[in-house]
Amino acid sequence: MGFGLWSLVAPRFARRDRKSHEVPVIVRPATQGDGARCAEIYLVARRLAFSWHDAETFALEDFHRAIEDQEVWVADRHGVVVGFVSFHRPENLIDNLFIDPPWQRQGLGSRLLETAHTMLGDPARLHCLIANRPARAFYERNGWVAERSNRDGTDPYIVFRK
Repeated sequence: MGFGLWSLVAPRFARRDRKSHEVPVIVRPATQGDGARCAEIYLVARRLAFSWHDAETFALEDFHRAIEDQEVWVADRHGVVVGFVSFHRPENLIDNLFIDPPWQRQGLGSRLLETAHTMLGDPARLHCLIANRPARAFYERNGWVAERSNRDGTDPYIVFRK
């Protein structure tokens, strides 16, 4: 099973807007056709980000369980999904934010995060695993404030609010 050759090649050949230095992307609601690509991103990004877990414990099928009853928006670069965010409106909770690793650190996570926050309104919340220091720093840079932590279970997390 491949993880999409395009996800590995596209960043090397992507033209950037010389004025804004941002990768031109469209943030849009996900369609049913985006599911397989989002599942690939979810698998690969979690295997890299959650290095304290055995990578083999993650599977493509995890994505569909993770987004059940959630709204999903994607970052689309010329028809190729390069990231996604999912959220649960009744709880004002952003549940997942994942960017294809070659596309990380290009502002896409911030755009998706802001889209979800705009859709949910204030106050919105999200959970971030305590062990995931890069993600915690990312949320703090984007103006999210740690509200409380939950240290029960195998993956303690922080609840952020904005």
